[in-house]
Amino acid sequence: MGNIIQTTHRDIAWFKQANDLNQLQMKPTFQRNLVWTNKQKSYLIDSILNNYPVPEIYMQDITYEDGKKEYVVVDGQQRITTCLEFINNGFEMDSKDSPTFANMTFDDLSPELKKRIYGYLFVVRLLPEMSDTELRDIFSRLNRNNVALNQQELRQATYWGQFINTMNEIATNDIWRDLGVFSSNDIKRMFDIEFISELAVAAIHGVQNKKLTLDKYYELYEDEFPQKDETKYTFDLVNRELLNIIPNFSKTRWSKKTDFYSLFVVFAHHKESLPLSEEKRNLANEKLNLLANQVDNYVTAEKVEENNEEFNVSVVQYASNIRASSDLGARKRREDSLETILSDIFE
Repeated sequence: MGNIIQTTHRDIAWFKQANDLNQLQMKPTFQRNLVWTNKQKSYLIDSILNNYPVPEIYMQDITYEDGKKEYVVVDGQQRITTCLEFINNGFEMDSKDSPTFANMTFDDLSPELKKRIYGYLFVVRLLPEMSDTELRDIFSRLNRNNVALNQQELRQATYWGQFINTMNEIATNDIWRDLGVFSSNDIKRMFDIEFISELAVAAIHGVQNKKLTLDKYYELYEDEFPQKDETKYTFDLVNRELLNIIPNFSKTRWSKKTDFYSLFVVFAHHKESLPLSEEKRNLANEKLNLLANQVDNYVTAEKVEENNEEFNVSVVQYASNIRASSDLGARKRREDSLETILSDIFE
């Protein structure tokens, strides 16, 4: 294998030309999440306009026997895609993250600033030609030496089968924005895909301890994921039903990951009862709003050491197991509480 420590520089004009000639190819198997918010895109372009450094790109230059060239982006897809999107007037700059260029598109920039964009040089590390298995191993090693990467970003570099592809696909559904479960940073760092993976595993195998079992199921379903279609159906059915029950979902405590996990699992395990009738939806809305208020009151009372005897057993069991949010025992107890409270809506 050749020396992988080969470094060069390529400007945005080079990437545009390669893309226009259909020579630029992305390697999505090894990418982090492509779903960047406008805020994140604006921050990158603002950095470029100010000539600030940005992370380096990893690529492969492939030459075929007929002389044709192909340039493969192994790591850096989001940065390159954002730049190409911006020079095609694909989005406006966010006013908060780029006040100097607020609400401007590429066409709104002065000629000098346009030249600055096109001339911005990325540091590019070139990897030699190799099999996907070798490439995956190298990329995984590179990422494991980067302490800034979290576990889900490392999984993205390590796994490339049906399970992770399905989780990525589910994460792109616009309904998550309405549910309000994920922040911009969650999406940027792939915590959304990690959490969706936890929900999928729980829907199939029951609640789990996040720290102990998630990687096990990534490995189990790496080669084949027979429940792919059923899992996609479950997410679509349950998420739509939750929004129908609580239209302002994102403004309630149920949009918190701890609470959403328990609520999703209960509804997923009763998906044969969905969709609910209008009467049952109204009843579910009342019960969930009441429980949310009671949990908030319990937590407040606990902080000031007030008497908690006014709360029923199910509320106490749910509220007292919020802190150890991803612990198996706590998750089971929260699920049991919700099952008790919501039992009559699934009858």
